[in-house]
Amino acid sequence: MWLTFDIGNSAIKGGAFEGNLLRHAFSLPHEPGGMEVRLDEVISRMGNAGHSIDRAGIASVVPDSAACLTRLLQDRGHATVQIHSSMRLPFRLDSAGPETLGVDRLAAAAAAWVEYGKPSPHGDPRHVIVLDAGSAVTCEVVHRNGVYAGGTIGPGPELALNALHQGTAQLPDVAPEWPDTVVGRSTAEAMQSGIMYGFVEGARGLLRRIRETLQGEAFAVATGGWSHLLAEQAPEVDRTDEYLVLKGVRLLMALNEADAG
Repeated sequence: MWLTFDIGNSAIKGGAFEGNLLRHAFSLPHEPGGMEVRLDEVISRMGNAGHSIDRAGIASVVPDSAACLTRLLQDRGHATVQIHSSMRLPFRLDSAGPETLGVDRLAAAAAAWVEYGKPSPHGDPRHVIVLDAGSAVTCEVVHRNGVYAGGTIGPGPELALNALHQGTAQLPDVAPEWPDTVVGRSTAEAMQSGIMYGFVEGARGLLRRIRETLQGEAFAVATGGWSHLLAEQAPEVDRTDEYLVLKGVRLLMALNEADAG
């Protein structure tokens, strides 16, 4: 069994794969206190459930947490792979400074291209757009010719609300919740409406504008914590795939298994 991890700014997600089948998934809040204990408990539960961990893969945007998890896994005798842009990929990179490309973006794009875009006996290739909506909202574009073309990066709802609260003297700290009405009757409701509707309409606009730059069919898949809201509110989204990054980590581990030894 292979363990995969997606270490983000607000959560640490993990999955256990048998071949390409996801058997178990989990999510932990990314809090500094006690992180090693929580991760150790998860790994222990996998072993107690009879799952033998053969290899682990990590896609992380938080270097210190990745180092902590790598040390924990290696101390338990598990070979560990760090996802990076110079490893073998299912597409070619056409982006400036590929070493600065977030590995979560890379993994999501790889999984989306192979599952939804790459030519197969059942269909011709098509462009793929990945919209990952979490702490940040990112778009990745893989051209139907098998080239990663780049993407976009913007703030997610929580970051945007925090910026309003911290960057002003009187605006309150408000939870990122979907409002009952577009026109808020209070300051808090107005902030929720502006941020949440702005988030949805911004995502829809990005997808439309990206599609306008592409010739031919473009398949849009959403992932991340806000992907289900987008699926409800944005008809431009063709599919949601909650575990896209974890699937991408497993895919890249498999592509580079021989190199890892």
